[in-house]
Amino acid sequence: MHRQLKTFAIIIALCWGLFALPAQASEMYRSPDAAPLLLSLDDAMERIKAQNLQVLIRQESVRRALEQSYQRRAALLPQFSARAEQTRQQLARGFAAEDFDTPAFNSFGSRLDASLSVFDTERYADYRLAKLNFAIEQLDLEAATQDILEQVVLLYFTQLRDLRSVEIALGNLERERALLELAQQQFEAGAAIKIDVTRADVRVAAQRREVMEAEIAVQSSLLELKALLDLDLDQAVQLDRSIIEGLNAPPSILHYGSLEVLTEIRPELLSQQKTLQQAELARRAAGWQRLPTVELFANWGYDSSRAFDGNEGEAWLFGLRASIPIWEGGRIAAERREAAAAVRQNEYAMRDLRRQTERQFKFAIVEMESRYAQIEIAKDEVRLGGDEVEQALERYREGLGDNRELIDAQKRLADAERSQLRAIYLYGLSRLGFARSIGSVEAVLK
Repeated sequence: MHRQLKTFAIIIALCWGLFALPAQASEMYRSPDAAPLLLSLDDAMERIKAQNLQVLIRQESVRRALEQSYQRRAALLPQFSARAEQTRQQLARGFAAEDFDTPAFNSFGSRLDASLSVFDTERYADYRLAKLNFAIEQLDLEAATQDILEQVVLLYFTQLRDLRSVEIALGNLERERALLELAQQQFEAGAAIKIDVTRADVRVAAQRREVMEAEIAVQSSLLELKALLDLDLDQAVQLDRSIIEGLNAPPSILHYGSLEVLTEIRPELLSQQKTLQQAELARRAAGWQRLPTVELFANWGYDSSRAFDGNEGEAWLFGLRASIPIWEGGRIAAERREAAAAVRQNEYAMRDLRRQTERQFKFAIVEMESRYAQIEIAKDEVRLGGDEVEQALERYREGLGDNRELIDAQKRLADAERSQLRAIYLYGLSRLGFARSIGSVEAVLK
């Protein structure tokens, strides 16, 4: 009896320590004087967009692509430059190859040079390709951002699930503790046998282990979430549970219009479409290389012996230059064949990506409806499980049997609570899958 009382005291102390945790289990393990960071799912998404290093790296790629398009455009605009040159030289022969002795002389020239590409298909194609590349980088940034947002939503849901798991485990531990106390009372009153107390004691120990496992899962998912959000790992965080507690019915496909229109808004599809356009332009540009290039050039300035000697004379030049390739060793033909292969490759990739998107969308609709229905079933299971526990508890108190019936009922209730939590969690993930299939993770908030 003394050993049992000692064990009971230890269990009570453990339970008191566990229930001393804040109601919001996300405040666990914070320092006493540190206020928790209140973090909603919307806040987490905005933090990803503003501070995530992978997103910032992608943003710089977009800026580089924009500047590269400006560089290609510059080749199509007028070019101006100024130059000045002072020389001193001596000639040894005349134009008729006759030797003559002439003194060294100075020469100064200043020029303002200008040129304009009148017709150059290669430069024009480079500029258009650079513009398409900028558009592709923007869409790739959006796609990468959506991928990272999907990760943060998944971790957010997982953390909420783990927090709720701790609460369920603590509730189960409280029921098992109450069962142990009741078994001891029944044994002392002669209405139960020793095995009832032992069974209850074993259940308490097993539930304590489940609580510890649930707490480890909370720490693991919270650390992953903090790392993704670039938060201090020691920062206390309190999550907003409304995203899971206020569940909405699955959205209807009618809200988004036809599937064909829907799948065209995904950044991955739009990016692949731009890549295909880029390949088609590159194929046409390869043939444009056989066209002539035309350039207008001119310069104007002054010549004299020395700079600013007062004897300057005006000098100028202008002209039109044209060139056309005659034989380049078959390079242009090879580039055209390569560009045609790139077009076909991107057409196949576009078809494959479109099919994947349509498959993901249709499966997400089916999964959401099923997961939502499972939540209602799980609610009934919890309600019936609670009724079964109450009835089994009443029978045990009245001495109509041992506590195995009550233990089994509490196990089924615990399983039903976990099943309900799992159904809610999977429904949240199905909504996330649907939101990702339409290219907007933010839609999970609607």
